[in-house]
Amino acid sequence: MSTESESPKDPVVRHRLIVRSDAGDRMLIDARSGGARLPAITTDDRHTAEVDYINATVADRFGVATIVLRSLSHSEPVDGVVDRVHELELRGDAQSGDLQWVDAESVTCEDAADRAAIERWRGGRNADITDGREWMRPGWFADACKWIDAALVDQNLGAAEEIRQVRNWASSSVLWVKTRAAEYYFKALPAGGRVESELTQYLARHFPTIVARLIATQTQRRWLLMAACPGHKLEDVRDVAAWQRAAGDYGRLQIGCMPRVGDLTALGCPTRSLDSLARRIALLADDVAALRVGERGGLTDAEHRNLRRAVAALQDRCADLAACGVALTLEHGDFWPGNVFVDAASCVVIDWEDAAIAHPFFSLAPLTVGLMNVGLAEGRNVERIEAAYCAAFESVAPPERLRRALRLAAPLCFLEMASRYREHRASVVELHPWMRDLVPQTVRLALSRQ
Repeated sequence: MSTESESPKDPVVRHRLIVRSDAGDRMLIDARSGGARLPAITTDDRHTAEVDYINATVADRFGVATIVLRSLSHSEPVDGVVDRVHELELRGDAQSGDLQWVDAESVTCEDAADRAAIERWRGGRNADITDGREWMRPGWFADACKWIDAALVDQNLGAAEEIRQVRNWASSSVLWVKTRAAEYYFKALPAGGRVESELTQYLARHFPTIVARLIATQTQRRWLLMAACPGHKLEDVRDVAAWQRAAGDYGRLQIGCMPRVGDLTALGCPTRSLDSLARRIALLADDVAALRVGERGGLTDAEHRNLRRAVAALQDRCADLAACGVALTLEHGDFWPGNVFVDAASCVVIDWEDAAIAHPFFSLAPLTVGLMNVGLAEGRNVERIEAAYCAAFESVAPPERLRRALRLAAPLCFLEMASRYREHRASVVELHPWMRDLVPQTVRLALSRQ
């Protein structure tokens, strides 16, 4: 979300790979030079949850099939290079002339960074996987594949011809599944992601056209097998009419959920009230470290002063928005156009991880920022999308009050996002540093929309 002038050139990423045996007593080393080195690959920078390109590059470079179990570290850029360390599981035999098995306890690498990576891995090798993240254990992938195969057969959808790991991080594990006739996605969630699992199933029962079609679920393990969404991500669509339809469909979902707030709360959806946001705005403005004031990518001193001066007005804005008379309902929490799929007839919203009971109009601001990012914000396009969204709420308040509520909500949406990003665990941010950058970036968006 930052501008190009604020962002340094994307670094090159060097991935050091701990390819372990099932028991963890052996690991593969690259012994081509005559000394022990960890296998390593170099790639361009990607989203830190993406892993399919890592497995593909390992296959091309070393001729072995792997699964990424977890990432262990992510360095700051040094001379344009980021070092990342991953623990991998070998699929099948290590039929590679470049790699050989060694004892994991006795191996000593000639490179200091390799030695540090091995020590980090040894220190956490036998630790229990926290919060139900079973996908970080050897053998889980094979278990998941068996369940996927059985689910497809049970639904008469044919056998899986290919199952590929797509994403793997603390928030979820995502697999791509291909049969002869169709594509599917499998998603596993941690225990802390139970709400997303149950909410997705609830929406599939009551609003089946707005979420991906569910094929099978395993509630205890928080597993979802879904049909691939039809159409394209909204961020790749240049037809403004499709954006209008998506905004209207999503607004009608929110209206439909107003009488279901009790159900959604029972599922575990948190409530993010405007009173709570008003208090959190003051805490956010005082958190110099989270705002990264004076650092590259952080707020400038002038921006921080502007935020501090605006706190009282922003808190008043929360009260004014509450007085507009639009009730709290389901709010996606991350309604960027990359989470919306559209085709000629449908709109599907994915990734409900951040969903809550909140002011519905918090959703539209990221959608319209996305419109600007793809160059479609000229003329009356934003007004057309806002009108399509507001039309869903005509039974709630008159049009002029709805338009005023949208204006009030625009900066508050991004401050609410910033407050949530600020609360991420330090251990997660360490592995995904872009989360740290999102706090000042979303605050900057809020300041531009007062």
